[in-house]
Amino acid sequence: MRPAPQPPPHPTATAASTPVPTARIAHGFRYEALHYAGPHQPCPTPVDLRIVTTPHEAIRAIRAHVRTLSPDTMTTDHHAAALNWADEGGWTGALASLHRGQPCGFSLRLRRGVSLEWCVRPVTYLTLHASGAGPRPELAQLSHRSALPPRRVLN
Repeated sequence: MRPAPQPPPHPTATAASTPVPTARIAHGFRYEALHYAGPHQPCPTPVDLRIVTTPHEAIRAIRAHVRTLSPDTMTTDHHAAALNWADEGGWTGALASLHRGQPCGFSLRLRRGVSLEWCVRPVTYLTLHASGAGPRPELAQLSHRSALPPRRVLN
């Protein structure tokens, strides 16, 4: 008589060659660039969503995006004000807010009611990595310190 077949052991018990992921709590900044197609569209379209590790990285991303905007997309005054914010130090207040652990935001009104909005807020998130591999931020956000950043609209 043969013995009854045994069920295979649990995968984590036999997978010595499979790395076991470890999780760590990390602090960073959630960067969002949103496009509003007009005043009658309540939901924005995400242009860029990511987690960055430093306030400087978040502000650098906003400044780079503002510099790529075509002058034809907004009035001359709005374009000059946007470039002034990006190139002449208008961004320093936003950087200081992030260093204090507070959210910040920047909005631009373009022609035909279109708007662009950038929001950055401090977050605590989970990083997962396998043994021997470097950390990989996953967008599993645990908490954030504020619901919405203040808005600055250039008119």
